[in-house]
Amino acid sequence: MRAMILSAILLSTVFVTPAAAQSKKELAAQNAALSQRITRLEQRMLTGDPAAERLMQRMDALETAQRTLTGEVERLRYERDSLKEEVEALEGDIRAMQDLSNRMKIHLDAVDLVAREQQAQRPPMSAGPTSPISAIPSAPVFKEQDLVLEGAAPQATATQPSNDVSELGQLGKTKLAEGDYGGAQVALKQYLQFNPTAPDAGEMQYWLGESYFVRGGYADAAESYIASMRQDPQGIKAPDAMIRLAASLRELGQRAEACQTLASFPSQYPNAPEQAKNKARTEAARTGC
Repeated sequence: MRAMILSAILLSTVFVTPAAAQSKKELAAQNAALSQRITRLEQRMLTGDPAAERLMQRMDALETAQRTLTGEVERLRYERDSLKEEVEALEGDIRAMQDLSNRMKIHLDAVDLVAREQQAQRPPMSAGPTSPISAIPSAPVFKEQDLVLEGAAPQATATQPSNDVSELGQLGKTKLAEGDYGGAQVALKQYLQFNPTAPDAGEMQYWLGESYFVRGGYADAAESYIASMRQDPQGIKAPDAMIRLAASLRELGQRAEACQTLASFPSQYPNAPEQAKNKARTEAARTGC
């Protein structure tokens, strides 16, 4: 959650500060400073400071609002892309109809010209037989390929090569860091599908859980965190997966199960990094264990 709060605060900082003054070094310094402030705030909350508890509640509310807005943005983006595809399809139909109309107009003009010439060459009416009029050519038959516009790209005749499956995991993590949570889910799922026994499968299950969690898919996130711990019980992300599992259960309203999960954390991971232990204590305070 800290990463999401920092992202929201940094985004607001970027919008109010001139872009020229925001170098990567400055953003990294701001990120570090905000991280220290949030750490101090969490420590104050653990000691029972009422003001710190209120601030943490406000941070939780901001996190929920950010996830809601993220989902709304992705929904609007999907609708925009769908409408764009429909508009492009309609434009293609209109161009094809215009081209067909132009061809038919040219044909009708030619028919009228032939009729006028034959009328001019027809002899005066007499009692004798008249010479037959040549038949007017029939309308041309247009094939589907004739309606392809000039300069239009030809249809693909071969399947494009697929991405290297060994790079899908890193691609998913990159998209997750960039905020493309839907793209991250697709890449991570494909990586795990093609590499179910990879050495880093447990870690990738954790990141897949994160992509669900930030979008409010807590049930799917919980399943991914459990899969991460089963895949690699002593992996680098196993302690974090257990904490995030408890957070998912809390969001699902299963506070008793969340507290039970956190209660087993010290015995399950006695050698976990101090940072992970602090996260577990913070989550327990949030859950009300």
